[in-house]
Order: sequence, then structure tokens, then C-alpha cells
Amino acid sequence: YDFISIFEEQPEIILTDSHPQYESNKTAHEMSQNFKVPLFEIQHHKAHMMSVIGEHSLADSKYKILGVIWDGTGYGEDYQIWGSEFFIYQNHQIMRISHLNYFNWIAGNKMALEPRLSLFSLMTESMESLVKEKFTSEEWGIYSTLKSSNSLKTSSMGRLFDAVASLLNLVDYNTYEGEAAIVLENQITSYELNNCSNYHPIIIDNKIDGQQILENCFYDFINNVPISDIVANFLYTLSLLVFEVANQHQIKNIALSGGVFQNTTLVDMLCTLATNQYNLYFNHQLSPNDENIAIGQLMYYYHCIKH
Repeated sequence: YDFISIFEEQPEIILTDSHPQYESNKTAHEMSQNFKVPLFEIQHHKAHMMSVIGEHSLADSKYKILGVIWDGTGYGEDYQIWGSEFFIYQNHQIMRISHLNYFNWIAGNKMALEPRLSLFSLMTESMESLVKEKFTSEEWGIYSTLKSSNSLKTSSMGRLFDAVASLLNLVDYNTYEGEAAIVLENQITSYELNNCSNYHPIIIDNKIDGQQILENCFYDFINNVPISDIVANFLYTLSLLVFEVANQHQIKNIALSGGVFQNTTLVDMLCTLATNQYNLYFNHQLSPNDENIAIGQLMYYYHCIKH
């Protein structure tokens, strides 16, 4: 409102994230009514993808573009929490084609603050005794009840990173945003790509079994594989996943965005594995995190709605 007043502008349209609980969304609805202009709610991960497409002038590409958008949280079009999204952009349209299997989103925003809750949500039966040590008996009972009665699901890649960090006893409680993912990456001082192992997640009906990735990390952990090797294997597995989906759809151009791609080791692995077979596009002028959302919303409006 202040900027509109200062510059004496009259908006023609209002764009906002589609999450109904965001303050920006509430403000956008208010502004739309006050200025009597159309409001467009734009899905979070599609905005991420369009920020890359905008930066690299790919909107009119005659080739299909695979979008790989990985982060912690974004409101999905099915009213669940998205975060490991694969899209295809073609002819000014974006279609969701794959993601991690949904798992329980427990205790609201608390899940993003406590990586142990992501581990609790994703654990298999074989992990239970290890995970149980991270909770009091009272907490275990409460969270078990929440898990069994929960209707909100997530496909968040950020929460899978949190689960791995907690599994490896690195971080159970974040003291700042993204701590678990940062500590996880910092376990790797060096790696040899040829020595990394693929945890081979099963993909059924375009849904990727993130729980299986976690379980393979667990088996390496209890067999005393060095933590740095487990983290390298985890990131290597995710890197291969990108190209597996690309090959499945015969796509060579890949746009990658979302906070997970602040992980420099993951990006290095992707660039090495891509060789000259794939064109990888990342945010360059903008950060891959939510800094790029506003530009992405504009790009989505001009190239997918107005077009």
C-alpha cells in the first residue's frame, strides 16, 4: 500500500501465492477488492519454475522443459503441502508429472522446526527403536495419535533432508532456518562421484519412494558407513533421480529451483552428471529460494495466463 501511495500508481492486476494462510495472500485479496482489479493466485512451485524460465528467456522454447522444484513448503493445487515437484513446461502450460510419495505433515509449522518430526513421519518399522530415543514417552504417544489421524500430507524434499539429518544424529531441532540441510551438506569435505552408491528409490505411478531412500541411509548408518559417505550417497541418489525422470520423458532441458538447490554439492553433482547431454538452467541473478517467487509470479502471469 505504501509503495502504491508513494508512486501514485493504480494496479491493473494483483498476483499472490496461492497459500490461503499467507499474510501476502490475505493482503492481496484486500487490495483486489479495494482497487477493484483482478486477483490471480499462483502456485508456489510453478512460480519457482517460471523464475528460471524468465531468467533464461525460455518462455517461448519449442522444446519441452523439465522443471525440478525442491524446497520445504508450498501450497499445492490438491490442498496438500508440495515440495519435490517435477513439472513439464510446454506451449505456455505447466503440468505436474512426478513427486515424492506423500507422507504425514505433523504438528503444523513445528515440523519445519524439528527435523526429528520429519524422521518420525517417514520412519519404517526397522528404524523405530532408534527414532524412539529422540522423544519422551508422552511425546511419542501424542505424535503417534497425530500421525494416525492426520489428513494433511506433504511431498516436501526439504523435510526428507531434515529426516536424514535427524537419522544421522546431526540435528533434531533447528536453531535457524535450514540448519539441518546445511549441517548435512557440511558433512561432505570431499567425494568421488564414481564411489557413490545409488539408493535406487522405487518409482510407481510417477511417485518416488522417499521412505526407501531414508531406509537405505538407515541401513548404511547401522552398518557404520561413514556419515560423509551416506550424505554423498543421498545427494548422488537425488541427482540421478533428476536424469531418470528427464530420460523417462525424453527431455534434455532442465530448469531447477527451490531452496534445496542452495546445496552446492548437489548442484556440483548435477552439473558433473549432466555432461553435454543435458542443458541445466539454475537461477543466477536471483537466489533459488523464495526471493525469486515474485518474478516467477510475473512470468507465470505473462506467459501462462495472459498468453
